[in-house]
Amino acid sequence: MMDLGATLCSPRRPACGLCPVVSGCQSHAQGLAEALPYREEKAERPTRRGVAFVALRDDGTVLLRERPLKGLLGGMLETPSSPWTEHGESGTSALDHAPLKAQWREVPGLVEHTFTHFHLELSVYFAEVASDVKLAKTAEPERCRWVHVRDFHSSALPSVMRKVLAHALEEKTARPRAQASPAPSRAGRRSA
Repeated sequence: MMDLGATLCSPRRPACGLCPVVSGCQSHAQGLAEALPYREEKAERPTRRGVAFVALRDDGTVLLRERPLKGLLGGMLETPSSPWTEHGESGTSALDHAPLKAQWREVPGLVEHTFTHFHLELSVYFAEVASDVKLAKTAEPERCRWVHVRDFHSSALPSVMRKVLAHALEEKTARPRAQASPAPSRAGRRSA
């Protein structure tokens, strides 16, 4: 009976014409075979918001912090962040969670990620800092480390933090190009 359910009685396209027990099937008799199994709609996930800070040192390393062993993403690395709450932080209150003093600038757009029980929206702040920069106590320096960009692939970074880093570093590399002067048009070029 289990094999019939797995092969013939499949959701959306049941093969009732091939089924040897179709004559005794109540869902077929009532015209419900294509509607079963009925799945209840999932409850909408709540949204949490936060701020992630990406600090890039002049030696090509980025500040990462190990998350607590217990809880969501336990023991994995993260960019230092504010707490993820229903209302989130913005403006100067967001900068209260910055891991170090720097010229932080907000990267346009949000990083979005969906976990099993909630949806997350992160604003990303980016700063380029010197190699001798000092961490704030609120950054929990004992859990922090500087990781070179080329070593991200082998680091214990969850996908949400990979998205944050890609978002910040993409903005960093796109920014100089946007400020560069355009190449002269073909008509304006001189040939030798």
